Amino acid sequence: MSITESSATALVRFTGLGIVCFNDKKQRGEIGIIRDDKHALSITIKQPRFRDGIEKDLVLYEPIAVYGSLPKSGVEIEITTGGNAAVEGFEKYEAAGDFDRLESEDLNDYRWVVDMKELHGENLVRSNGTGRYPLSKLFISNGLFYVRNLNTGLFFEKVEKDTAGNEIARKDFGCIGETIGIKLDADEVSFSIKTADGVETQNLSRVNGLPFLIDIMNMNHGQDAVLSDMPDYQKYLSNSEGTSYELEPKMEPGTAGGGAVGLDVFCHPAGGGDFTSIEELE
Repeated sequence: MSITESSATALVRFTGLGIVCFNDKKQRGEIGIIRDDKHALSITIKQPRFRDGIEKDLVLYEPIAVYGSLPKSGVEIEITTGGNAAVEGFEKYEAAGDFDRLESEDLNDYRWVVDMKELHGENLVRSNGTGRYPLSKLFISNGLFYVRNLNTGLFFEKVEKDTAGNEIARKDFGCIGETIGIKLDADEVSFSIKTADGVETQNLSRVNGLPFLIDIMNMNHGQDAVLSDMPDYQKYLSNSEGTSYELEPKMEPGTAGGGAVGLDVFCHPAGGGDFTSIEELE
C-alpha cells in the first residue's frame, strides 16, 4: 500500500452510493450520500486496543459508537481535526505521472474512483431532479483522500446509449474504486452527526500508531442489487445531449473468453466532476 495508514489519528472509509465533491471555498471534501429505498446507511466508529493476554502486540478494534436506521432526510455528518493537522483543507493522493485505468499499478490512486465527467466530458450537467432521492451530507476537513479498496475482481466496459436507451458504443473501461479512504492526521479528530433529534459528537484523541476507524457504508445487500449504479447517479448528474452511460461487468482481468462475473454486491462512489459542493446537486 502506498498510503501509510498507521500514522493517522483516524481513518474514514466510505463504501457505497455517494457523490464526492471537493469544495475549494470551504476547504473540505463532501459526499452526498444517496438515500434511496434499497441502500442502507450505517456508521461505525471503532477504537483500537491491544488484546489482553499473551499476544500483547495484537491490535483489536471495538465499536464505541454505531449509527443505523437513520432518517432519509436531514442527516448531516461533519468530520474535522484539532491542532497540528498534516493536511490543510483536502488533498487527493495521485501517483506521479499519467493515470491509465487499464494499466496503472498504484492501487491507492484516487483516480480509480469513477468521475462522472470521465464519462460525460464537457456535456456533464446537473439533472432536472426527476426521481431524485434525499442526500445525507458528509463533510470532511483536513483529510487525504485515496482509494482504500480497488475491486480488481470486476472489470467493466463503458456502454454508451442514445436518448432512447439503445446501445451505440462499447469499450473497455477498467476496474473501479470501491472504498474511498480518508486519512486524518492531527492531535484530535472530531466526529459529529446531526439529525432532527439533535447533534451527537465523538472526540477521538490521537494515539500514536493506533488510528481510530470510522466506517461509513451505504450499501444494497439485497438479492436484487445491481452491478451498475449509473442510473442512480444520473438522477443528479447527466448529459446535456441526452446520452447515458452504463458500466457493465465484463470479466476478471487476465482471463480469456469472457464469462460470468458472479453475484458480487458492488456499490461504488462516484465523483461529481466540476461541481464543487453537493449542495449544488440537491
